[in-house]
Amino acid sequence: MKSHQLVSSISPELKQDIILYVQTETKEAFRTALFQIGAQRKLRPQYFQNKSRAEQGAWLTKQLELKTFDSVAEQILQLWLLKAKVPMLTAFLDAADIKHDGQGQVDDLPDELTTEQISKGVDAMLVDNKGEEVALYLHLFQSQRPDGWPTITEALESRPELKLGAA
Repeated sequence: MKSHQLVSSISPELKQDIILYVQTETKEAFRTALFQIGAQRKLRPQYFQNKSRAEQGAWLTKQLELKTFDSVAEQILQLWLLKAKVPMLTAFLDAADIKHDGQGQVDDLPDELTTEQISKGVDAMLVDNKGEEVALYLHLFQSQRPDGWPTITEALESRPELKLGAA
């Protein structure tokens, strides 16, 4: 699933949480995304200066659902995960026995992941996180390889708590 499709599929609450986090905690990244998309839409920066923060966030969210801005959507989702959800990422990686830098970054992706590794990783994430957040991470993790990992696909399809759009 592409990043713009993920943004379209997640619940309004999670979209708002992600945009609010990026808007408040990584202000420069938010402004860059806003102005980058705005420039492609032939909008001047003044267009956004006349909008409230809520209106800016709502506008950006709608744009991130478009295929044209898939790369920006991917950057926003990755930024949120790598900054706001470090404990969730490291819980998965530790439980699945995947080496990482302690902040959720993986340099050497495994060729195979067993059902047991994925099950342990998912269970570890679900202790402190919503199923939809876990599902979003797994979808993005899958996108790191052309065909992903069959065991992650299986977990996403078989575990009812791992559904997008379910807040």
